[in-house]
Amino acid sequence: MNIETSVNTNDFFEFTGLRLIDNRFRLLEEVSGGKSSTSFFGIDESTGKSIFVKLSIFPRSELEAARFRNEARFLKDQGWTHEIIKKTPKYISHGELFQGRILYLVTEKIEGQLLSEWLDKNFDEATLTERLQIAYRVFGAAEHFSQFTVHHDLHPGNIILLDEEVNLHTRVPDYKVIIIDWGQSHSKFEASYAEESDDISIIHNGMGREITASFYNLPPEIFMDWHRAGSEYNKYDSWAMGLLLYKLITGKNLFTFDNIGQFAEAMRHVERDIQSQVTKINEYAGAKSYVLQGLLYHLLVKEPRDRMFIQTARQVLWFILAEEFEPDNAAMVARFLHDPLNFKEVEWKYFESDPLAHIY
Repeated sequence: MNIETSVNTNDFFEFTGLRLIDNRFRLLEEVSGGKSSTSFFGIDESTGKSIFVKLSIFPRSELEAARFRNEARFLKDQGWTHEIIKKTPKYISHGELFQGRILYLVTEKIEGQLLSEWLDKNFDEATLTERLQIAYRVFGAAEHFSQFTVHHDLHPGNIILLDEEVNLHTRVPDYKVIIIDWGQSHSKFEASYAEESDDISIIHNGMGREITASFYNLPPEIFMDWHRAGSEYNKYDSWAMGLLLYKLITGKNLFTFDNIGQFAEAMRHVERDIQSQVTKINEYAGAKSYVLQGLLYHLLVKEPRDRMFIQTARQVLWFILAEEFEPDNAAMVARFLHDPLNFKEVEWKYFESDPLAHIY
């Protein structure tokens, strides 16, 4: 008797009819990545446009299914913002098959370069200013979500750079960056008004019970009591942006962990390690060292309620890039970072041209 020792993925999708979903969305090329889902590039046969299809096949729990459905709802709700500034893929459709055993989400296919690929291929040739412009764009794409929705898995593999120029002086804020993979996202604000059976409530009740996001970007509060009230929830992603900024400045990871035990051990002395490593960026940042050190310290604060919002950090990067702000002493940096928009010790040339200055 012959026993089949492997399963051909293509056969599975052909057999189940998943190659063509809803008689419209055809799966063409499987995409690597994803811990609890399978993804494909494909084509929308009703429009002829390229699409991205994400599948959750036999979700392992109601929490996993709730996260998947919540991502679809979140992306659908972002549609109205695309006329102002586009930061997420355009939602097309979502649904379920086989009585909910398989969930699917269809969005447009984003034509761009993953930030992880940019770091591998372009970092060495890029100047510090070009790298800070990348940081500015990513921070701009991430900033306003933190007021209501926390991504919880912001890393270079979930950030796509569009091949378009960004104007630092326009009043139309468009950072030409798309943030993808919202499967770990959470809104404490929405959860506070939701019914117990709603997906966001299921997600909220599951917070702090497991670690499913990328390991490297976990902030210290991953081990805190998630029932604790306060502003820490909407500053979760600021930690990830601090780690990204450090990498864009130095080309190195601030931390390296092989396992959760190493992470937990490092959190006991994380402030000392940050102080030690951030001090060394003067090797890479030149005249911008003081202000960039201060910015990193404000993003990588262990206590989340004291951490800087991504929006404020984006503003700081704008002053560094557009105003060429390069203070030469730590005291001035401290005063500036306390309230960048009301800092009066320098006569700015372009401040009113900051893309969002007119609404502050």
